[in-house]
Amino acid sequence: MHHSAPPGVPAQPPAHDGAGTCAELERLRAEVAQLRTALDRRPVIDMAKGAVMAVARCDEETAFQQLSRVSQSHNVKLFDLAQALVQDLPASARDVAPRRPQPVPRTVRDLDRLVACHWTRV
Repeated sequence: MHHSAPPGVPAQPPAHDGAGTCAELERLRAEVAQLRTALDRRPVIDMAKGAVMAVARCDEETAFQQLSRVSQSHNVKLFDLAQALVQDLPASARDVAPRRPQPVPRTVRDLDRLVACHWTRV
C-alpha cells in the first residue's frame, strides 16, 4: 500500500552528499547553541522587565521597549543591561534603611545612568 506525504512535504527526504550533511549538522548545532543561550538568558531579561514594570507602572511591552532603547542607544547588549539592573537591585536594598529603599530606574534616563555607571570608560 502506498501512502502519499502531506501537502508541502516531500515524499522522500532529499538526497545529501557528505559535505551537505556535515554543513547541515554544523548549522543545526549552532542553532541549538543559540537557543540554549537564549533560554539561559531569558530569566534575567524577564526579571529586569519586571523591575521596570513595577517601578514605572507600565506593561511588559513598554518595559521591554525601554530596556531595548537604552541597550541600542548605548550599544550594550540587552542581556548585559538586564543583568546589571538585576544585580543592582539587591545592592540598592542593602545600602539603605529598610523603610526607604533606593528606587530602581523609573525612566529611560535612569536606565541611561545605569549604563553609564557600568560601561562608560573614563
